Amino acid sequence: MNTTHCILIHYHELGLKGDNRHWFEQVFENNIKKHLIDLPFSSIKTTGARVFIFGVFPEKWSVYSIRLNNIMGLANATLVIQIEPTIELLNKTAENLVCDKQFNTFKIAARRQYKDFHLTSMEINKQVGAHLQKICNKPVKLKNPDLTCFIEIVNGMGYLGISRIIGYGGLPVGVSEKAISLISSGIDSPVASFELIKRGVDITYVHFHSVPSTSRQSILNVKTLLKILAKYQLECKLILIPILPIQQLIMKNIRDKYWVILFRRVMVNLACQLAKKNGASALITGESVGQVASQTLSNLRAIDNITTLPILRPLSGMNKVDIINRAMEIGTYDISVEPYEDCCSYFVPIHPATRARLPDIIRMESKLNYNNLFEEALKISEIETIKPHYKET
Repeated sequence: MNTTHCILIHYHELGLKGDNRHWFEQVFENNIKKHLIDLPFSSIKTTGARVFIFGVFPEKWSVYSIRLNNIMGLANATLVIQIEPTIELLNKTAENLVCDKQFNTFKIAARRQYKDFHLTSMEINKQVGAHLQKICNKPVKLKNPDLTCFIEIVNGMGYLGISRIIGYGGLPVGVSEKAISLISSGIDSPVASFELIKRGVDITYVHFHSVPSTSRQSILNVKTLLKILAKYQLECKLILIPILPIQQLIMKNIRDKYWVILFRRVMVNLACQLAKKNGASALITGESVGQVASQTLSNLRAIDNITTLPILRPLSGMNKVDIINRAMEIGTYDISVEPYEDCCSYFVPIHPATRARLPDIIRMESKLNYNNLFEEALKISEIETIKPHYKET
């Protein structure tokens, strides 16, 4: 039997977008093309709230699946065989798909978008399931079977497959507005950035460093982290800003317990200036409420006061174990735990303030003359574009 393989994709939230859905689908299709640019396929088409990738090489499914798993907005993707939807061909194709597989239990999961097909989804499940049960002599198990045969009837054609990956869902990258992520080489901020990539946000990254008082290791680590995040975002713009002279001014004139809060206000201030130049509407940080001394609600309020832009903190309610698990899942953890000195942790005092009063912070800051230092820091900042690197191709 001649077989035509393709990949069938279900998207996530795009189906809820009403009159704007076509535009979201176009962005989603374009992102798929970019992720698969060096892999074989002939065309990508959206029909019946499903995206089909035609002209794929089934023997490369493991490579396709890695790339597809990185695409935001994707709910699941299945390697399928396209056939004429007769019950005889459905039975025979399902039989061919499973006959050489090792399994003890199975189920059929049919969906019928094409309502003119004479069998309902439930009837397809029963008839194909009965055929496989007879051929394989294996029991059906509806919950957590060893093998699932997926069947879809879409626009007059049948699609069957047993190899499926589950995506992260969310929205396609680029459908939301721009934001600036304040990224360190630690665990939290890369995870926070990922969570906003998943919401379709177009992120520019800024990393503040204290070279030469600290080594360049944090910079190298951040670049490695962005190579990982670029697998989800496709391309990451990184801005490196030196703030050592500003930190030295603060440390010379302010009590050490307030250093970190003032450092953070400096970073937010500079990031806001970048946001204005880049057309960004928000900032992103990796703070989690109460995780460290500088991340109490009082301190966060003192930091937020420096800007009118919203500061998005997707990790604010997560505990450290949850954040670590997410970092492991997306591939950033091993880099984040490598030794480094960043521009805050290197200068953390023994007893930092935990409940800073905003009037006190403003009063202390009013004694400092940042203006020329801010201009110089932005002037000598470095800009780099980082793209993903895939070893599996």
